[in-house]
Amino acid sequence: ISAQEEYGVRCLLRLARAGGGPMTIPEIAASENLSPAYAGKLLTVLRQAGLVEAERGRAGGYRLTAPP
Repeated sequence: ISAQEEYGVRCLLRLARAGGGPMTIPEIAASENLSPAYAGKLLTVLRQAGLVEAERGRAGGYRLTAPP
C-alpha cells in the first residue's frame, strides 16, 4: 500500500468519525498531521472516486457519500 493510499484511508476514517457532519480541509489536515495542500489533493482524488462529496459555503466541507 502506498503512502498516498494510506493517507487517503486515514482521511476517510476521520470523516467517518465526524458523524456525517462536514469537515474542512484544515480540520482534516490538522487531525492527521498533513499539510492542507496534501489533504486537499487527497480529498480531490477521493471526490473524483465518488467516496466523498464537497459542499461549498460557510457551513461546507467534505463528507462521506455513504454512511460509514
